[in-house]
Amino acid sequence: MSATTDARVRRDLVHRANDQEVLVSPPWRQGGGEYGSTTVTTGISPYYRDHPGSHWLDALLLIEACRQAALSAAHEFAGLSRDIAFFFNSIDMEITDPAALAGVDGELTIVTAFEQLRLRSDGTPKQIAYTQRGTDGSGRTVVRTSMAVQGVPKGRYQELRAYQRDGLVPPTTAGLRPEAGRRAGLSTPQSVARTQTANVALARLRAGADGVSAALAPDFANASLFDHDYDHYPAMVLIEAGRQLALAGSRRPAEHVVTAVRATFEHFAELDRETRIVASHDERWVDVECAQDGLVVTRMSFGLAPAGPDAGEVP
Repeated sequence: MSATTDARVRRDLVHRANDQEVLVSPPWRQGGGEYGSTTVTTGISPYYRDHPGSHWLDALLLIEACRQAALSAAHEFAGLSRDIAFFFNSIDMEITDPAALAGVDGELTIVTAFEQLRLRSDGTPKQIAYTQRGTDGSGRTVVRTSMAVQGVPKGRYQELRAYQRDGLVPPTTAGLRPEAGRRAGLSTPQSVARTQTANVALARLRAGADGVSAALAPDFANASLFDHDYDHYPAMVLIEAGRQLALAGSRRPAEHVVTAVRATFEHFAELDRETRIVASHDERWVDVECAQDGLVVTRMSFGLAPAGPDAGEVP
């Protein structure tokens, strides 16, 4: 399948509003109950290339492409209703061969296997869990993922959110603009391994003896982080912020890449509450917690490796 705009899956099957945020082809059935998709990385948002080195060594690109591959397959072939609001329970992604992935010339094939796909009679999900492998043109596996998501009918979503907030309707990203005050003390792009200010997600960065911390401050106008109007910080924004903090804590942020992500999402991250992010390093991982009002809403761990020819070695 050629990597052209025409090869992209329909936006409604991956819950995206903009074509340049659609990263995969239409899915197909494979043997053994698996489903295949091809990545489409021509004409995508420049957000995914705003870092040194190969665009393939971008954890957010890989996670989002895998999410889209699984979701479109479930909609197309498994009877999953399209009138669903989804949210992540957990994400586990590992680049198994960073050097090989950095050298990929072409697109990846993503193969999805559903471990749990429990639907009600109306097509609404009880639980969806799946594993995936991303392979290069030779069939070599370069990425593995394991993810779990939940969802509710869109008609019940506002009821759920108001219940979680003691009856208060949450604000949305559209209603919270402009955001100059919220982004006061924004980190420099270089300090978080970025080149564009619009892609910086952290402010008031501080380094201490035990690690680094910052305030969550993404740009609500960034369509790659907020493809449509949200009433909470989505998982990809939290992972992006965690990645930036993990890199900021290294001595040379631009010389490292994230090669593994483990994340659990325990509560919705509210837009109208200050979110503090704290990172601590051990020998192989950077552990990150996102907290609001003393409550940890997300826990993440990031594996780092040198960028360039030494990708894959533990720094």
